[in-house]
Parts: sequence; structure tokens; C-alpha cells
Amino acid sequence: MQYRVDYVGNARAPVVVIEGAWPDAHALVDIAAARPDYSVRSLYYPGVRSSAPPEYAHATVANLRELIRTTFDLEGEITITESTFSLVATPADKLVPFQRVPHFDSADQSRIAVLHYLSDLGGTSFYRHRSTRTEVVTTSEHDRYIRTVNAEVKDVGMPPAQYVDGDTPLFERIARYDAVFNRMLVYRGSMLHSVNVPPGFVPDLNPRTGRLSLNTFLAVKS
Repeated sequence: MQYRVDYVGNARAPVVVIEGAWPDAHALVDIAAARPDYSVRSLYYPGVRSSAPPEYAHATVANLRELIRTTFDLEGEITITESTFSLVATPADKLVPFQRVPHFDSADQSRIAVLHYLSDLGGTSFYRHRSTRTEVVTTSEHDRYIRTVNAEVKDVGMPPAQYVDGDTPLFERIARYDAVFNRMLVYRGSMLHSVNVPPGFVPDLNPRTGRLSLNTFLAVKS
């Protein structure tokens, strides 16, 4: 497992990039393809999800525990809040408004996202909100940030029905990572981010050929 740590934006928010993250990633795709129960599980994610094997998440935490504690300056027990296979399944013209802008998972700085690419389609980008300069949403800034974005959308109108993949009138991209098979990103869920899809993307619900990832969310209890 080879990794590096990038420090993104003015906030210098750490993003761990791991290549060759799992010894047999193709076996994970086989498991994903055998799952019969994909369903919508998130307001923000533009697709469907199905539970990943518990042993995957436990092994991932065991492998990354010290790296997460050191990189994100966290101490305490790491717990798994969710681990799912995820398939982007929503056509661009069906995206709801809050799926057309960068989002954050939680303002809790101890919440960590582990994104494992199981395809080479698209990627992930991180963003800065132009007017507030927000890159990482904190608990103290959460309400002001939400109020500001809502007011701006009311003023300029809803964002177009498309996947955000670059600068917009309200947001500027500060980093982009390509989806590379068996690459993993580890970052705070409080960072503004968005899924990328390739040009002309057509949703594909076949885990072997669609935009498949494995998303694990962690909490660190002090």
C-alpha cells in the first residue's frame, strides 16, 4: 500500500491518497455484483447503495487506524458508522438542487470519509465557496454558511441540472482526483466536495461496468 498526504486549499485540509488499497479489489467488485439490494440511502449521493461486507470495513480501519490518527490529529476509538457499495445512478437532468452543488457530510471534524474507487470513471473534486471562502464547514460556521448559500441560490437561481465538475458562479474547485481502480481517498467529511462523472456520462447500474465505489464513514470518539 503506497500513500501520500496532500494538503488542499487555503485550509490545508489533509487528503490521504492510497494506491493499491486492497489486495484483491476485483473480488470486491464480484461481491458488489452479487448484491441484490441496491437502494437510495442518502439525500446527497446521486445513486444507490448496498451494504459492504463488515470484514472489509474492519480490515480497513485496522490498516488505517494510525495513519488517520496521525494525519487528522485525532485520538480515541475509531468506529464505523456506514460502509456501502455505491453506484452513481442519477441522470444529470434528474438531479435535485442540492446534488448540483458541492456538499459536506458533517461539520464534526472527527468524522472521516474513506472513498475507495472500484472503477476508473470520473473522480472527486474539492471546492471553496467563493463569498465566504469556506472549504471546510465547521460547527461554528455551519449556520452562516447554509444561510449564505441559500440566499445566493435565491438571488441567482437554481444551479443547472448537471453534475458540478469545475468552477461555478458560487464555488471554485481547489483540487480534483481521478477515479483510479483500487485508489482510496481519506478526508474529513466536513470538506466541500462533489462526485465527478465523465463527459456524456450515462448511468449504469451494473457494478462491473458502472461508476462503482466503496464508501466507508468513520467517527472518532475521544
